[in-house]
Amino acid sequence: MAQSRRSFLAGLAVGSQEWVRYQDPATEFDVRRLTSPEHESLLPAMPARSVDRAARNLLFSASSGDSWAPYSMALSNGQIKPLPVVEGYAPETLTFSFDDRSALLFGGSSLIQVALGSLHHVELAKVRPDWTRSGPLVTTDDGQSLFYVETQGSSSHIRRMRYPKGAPETAVEVSGAVQCLTPNPKRAMLLWLNDAGVLSVAGFDGAGQRRVETPPGRVLQAQWAPDGQALVYLLEPAESNQLNAIREQGLDSKADVLVAKTSQFAAFTRNANSSVFLGASRSKASPNILVLLRATKREFTLCEHKAKNAALTAPTFSANSQKVFFQSDRHGKMAIYMMGVEKLIEKTDS
Repeated sequence: MAQSRRSFLAGLAVGSQEWVRYQDPATEFDVRRLTSPEHESLLPAMPARSVDRAARNLLFSASSGDSWAPYSMALSNGQIKPLPVVEGYAPETLTFSFDDRSALLFGGSSLIQVALGSLHHVELAKVRPDWTRSGPLVTTDDGQSLFYVETQGSSSHIRRMRYPKGAPETAVEVSGAVQCLTPNPKRAMLLWLNDAGVLSVAGFDGAGQRRVETPPGRVLQAQWAPDGQALVYLLEPAESNQLNAIREQGLDSKADVLVAKTSQFAAFTRNANSSVFLGASRSKASPNILVLLRATKREFTLCEHKAKNAALTAPTFSANSQKVFFQSDRHGKMAIYMMGVEKLIEKTDS
């Protein structure tokens, strides 16, 4: 290990803890800053899972200034455990395996699985020669497949690996970039965005590939509904005087409906049953993390995020909807924050 890496690990050693609790100035709710703003920390890129289903452990990456390293954190006490570092580690690829027993990540061209108990790590696959990996790594809910993207020039191939021992194969060929790649929780379908905010879907085998027709504007983020029968997305309307809105479109019917207008959400997610949405407002006057109740279409503020770029806050729920997480550079460098919302949001099955 290089000296800079050793020095950095000294500050994030096994069992170390960086938690700071404070009262939010806007709401007076308790917020916990989980990582120090003296170094950069990042949650895994959506739609990768940063929190296990039992909400016991968090995966995150931290930077020593010239390199990134993966870590796990116990959410009961904040204790941090370094994960094995592989050359060329890409923090945007970190995610839990479907059974929460391992972390998955890319190091250079290698797809790596790290057992969270023993820290034993193995190579599962490699990016093809002359191709470059891009974007996050995602798993299906049943754990049978992993998906990632390889690019070459203006071409993108969505690659599927049948977990844990299958050979990667090209599932879908796409012209241009692929963002927000997400497998359907119930059907063998994928959704993704391109650089222009155009939403597309296709089967795991590439069949039925099509552009999703949405109202004029740009799709900022998209997810599947819990039953897999619809797409839920955040739309920035073409008209600059209109509010960003959460919309839903049936996968088969293609019926597109407004769920709710937002206070200019730049990033969002849903909870497990899609009854509540979590968003980060890009409003300069009110740079807040908010929840939006689907039934009433009403928002209320949880806390300030005050991030320089609200789109990078990566708000997310725990699987049971009892905790929320986000990241912000409000106190210096990017750090990770957590709030308990047990008294505000009904518990969901995890």
